[in-house]
Amino acid sequence: MRALVAAVLLTLTALVAVPAVTDALRLARPAVPPAQQSAFGEDRPVEKLSLSPPSWEHAGGLLVGKLTVRNGNDYPVNNVIIACDFFDASGHVLGTRGTAIRRIFEPGETRIDGIEFIRFARNMHGGECRTLSAKATGSAQLNDME
Repeated sequence: MRALVAAVLLTLTALVAVPAVTDALRLARPAVPPAQQSAFGEDRPVEKLSLSPPSWEHAGGLLVGKLTVRNGNDYPVNNVIIACDFFDASGHVLGTRGTAIRRIFEPGETRIDGIEFIRFARNMHGGECRTLSAKATGSAQLNDME
């Protein structure tokens, strides 16, 4: 009987103590730093980037594109990765390829050219492009994109 009473008392004590300790630890924990907040998507630079429809030229074994990047952020971005769709002459999808544009884009519009893709089919034509990712210029890490 004593063992049963002792077990009940220990269980009740634990039920009271665990929430109190958990609340104390929660209050002692620091807030999430801004760098981690952006890693979890609270500030995603890519969401305020847009691309104009590209123009394409055939150059030997390459397709070379020109387009305008619109940066709607209040800060410059870099390490912009885009993906472009490619089609054959009859409009059938041949695939999508991506590339990194390694420059800084200030807020506003920037015209870029010389975006090169290898033509993996003789009758390949370029289509639309979209942004996949970007980083705030101050957030670039050493060895990023290597």
